[in-house]
Amino acid sequence: IRLTLRWVPGHRDVTGNERADTEAKEAARRNSSPAGSLPRWLTTTSLPASVSKVRQALYDNIKSTAKTEWKKSPRAAKLDRIDPGLPSPSY
Repeated sequence: IRLTLRWVPGHRDVTGNERADTEAKEAARRNSSPAGSLPRWLTTTSLPASVSKVRQALYDNIKSTAKTEWKKSPRAAKLDRIDPGLPSPSY
């Protein structure tokens, strides 16, 4: 098998790329626009929740509850001596 890797400058010579990078870095540092310069709907309502974020939160909650309930189980102490890694994160 022969493999060749090449670096490709993805944003080289793309108009506005440097400014976009600068703006993204400032936003990441929480240097966002003043509320007065934003559309009214962005400052008066909350943004909709991300479906993937809601799913992840639900999954985390179910996992945490299951682990708590497992620890309360009379079988948990016995099985812990055999396999302390229970409950397993994968099936």
